[in-house]
Amino acid sequence: MADSAKPSNKRKRVVLTITQKLDIIRQLERGENKQDLMRKFNIGSSTIYDIKLQKDKLMKFASSAETSKASDERRTLQQPQHEKLDKILYDWFLLKREEGIPISGPMLMEKARDFSEKLNIAKECKFSDGWLSCFKKRHGIRKTDISGEKKLADSKSADEFSAFFEEFIKKNNINLDQIYNADETGVYFRCLPTSTLTGPNEISAHGFKKNKERLTVLTCANATGSHKIKLLVIGKSKNPRALTGIKHLPVAYKNQKNCWMDRDIFIYWFKCIFVPSVISELKAKGKPEDSKVILLIDNCRAQPSDAELRHGNISAMFLPPNVTSLIQPMDQGIIQNLKMIYRKNFMRRLINAEGTLTEFQSSFTIKDAIYGLASSWNAVKPRTLRRGWRKLLFVTHFCSDSSDDEEFEGFRCKKSELTDIMEALKNGCTKNLSLTQLEMPEIEIWMNVDKNIPVTETLTEEELIRKMIAPEEETNDISSESDDEKSSEGKISWGEAEKCLSTFLQFCEKNAQYSAQEVMELHLIKERFMKKRELSFKQTGIRNVFRRMCGATAEAQSKEK
Repeated sequence: MADSAKPSNKRKRVVLTITQKLDIIRQLERGENKQDLMRKFNIGSSTIYDIKLQKDKLMKFASSAETSKASDERRTLQQPQHEKLDKILYDWFLLKREEGIPISGPMLMEKARDFSEKLNIAKECKFSDGWLSCFKKRHGIRKTDISGEKKLADSKSADEFSAFFEEFIKKNNINLDQIYNADETGVYFRCLPTSTLTGPNEISAHGFKKNKERLTVLTCANATGSHKIKLLVIGKSKNPRALTGIKHLPVAYKNQKNCWMDRDIFIYWFKCIFVPSVISELKAKGKPEDSKVILLIDNCRAQPSDAELRHGNISAMFLPPNVTSLIQPMDQGIIQNLKMIYRKNFMRRLINAEGTLTEFQSSFTIKDAIYGLASSWNAVKPRTLRRGWRKLLFVTHFCSDSSDDEEFEGFRCKKSELTDIMEALKNGCTKNLSLTQLEMPEIEIWMNVDKNIPVTETLTEEELIRKMIAPEEETNDISSESDDEKSSEGKISWGEAEKCLSTFLQFCEKNAQYSAQEVMELHLIKERFMKKRELSFKQTGIRNVFRRMCGATAEAQSKEK
């Protein structure tokens, strides 16, 4: 009787939310003790093991949820009966939310019926209030009776976030050089001013394009302008012909069928480019590797969740919706400044090119664009990067030099810079008369031709269904490249390279445009070149000796047999 009266020590069954499971995963990755976590959450070791096995699925769910409420309330990852229908409907809902279109519960149910008919599963589905409740809970949708027109830039939210962010960095004692902003932009990388098409023999030339071939570029830098992360460039092809044989690129290159930024690419950039670069910068400045670093990004569907964008004390923070044009630093002229430099350099190459506009455009490859973008990013000044933050962080945070105290309203192309371009065109383009006749307004339009092109996926309802039923394969091989991406460059020998380098060096020595210091730098480059050539010959000699030895051994063995 006494034994039966004793209280039971059996642990009560605990069902954790997805948020709690993600919290356990993060603590395990930080090295937290497993036994401490078991006591804290009142769970057994088998539960910890199951959570670790589910890590990828849990992270994927958190990244696809509209709000954190989905993870706060949901406890399992059980999938709906018709996954394709659920995915299409949710993608449609997100698209309409981005467009600012009001969505109600009955509208969701009606659209679900419509999609189910197109997927030929209408007879199997019943779209009741219970189904709607499960759909909302599954995706963390707080309410579906959103009203109002498409939202414009929200000044009130921008002011509130600026005040919050100011307080946040003071409270956490975060230095400005540990705050970064990243943003994507589209670039028509070989687009010419429109009226160049009216040039003689150009408009009718075979293969001539207005050329809106694009790349997507991700830029990122810190608030003091002291650290620029190397660019991420997204193209269509996995293996562009123009990049064949290139061992080192000055950017990180990824491919996506439509050159869009997506979650997978952004996660790759964060983990493989951003985090290592930031850690290296912290070491260079003598700061602890676990210093707190904030990456500020906008709130769009292409971005992963904050749970996926976390590495130790390096984490992401999202801007509120509809404030990008008002306070996001990269959008306050930094990206425009990058493009302006790129197009000025592009125009310089055009002026000095031999042949017609058609020939120049065809010969300008993605490799030229990548190196041009990297060079332009390198030319963006720290002062420009600092000034981009002034609408988010007040002037008191910045070094007060006279140039930074000027009123800042974005980086519009200065008239003096446009005038310089026009003068260069008139003096340099004797063969292409259409370029010499360009007016100031058209050059300014050309400078901003790709300012608002989309960088993330936007699909119609038909495309949503087609994508789900028959996903298209990505462009992976060189054969899919367009004709004008072909690279005629073969492998260049050491001898050919030395001859070209010597010729260029002689040119610079006899040209007053090059200073003595620049000529000396070229001599040092040639010396390094000769050392590498000698090393290459030694390695080749060793390989040849090894091949001869292997051949002699094989011949001896064959004679013995």
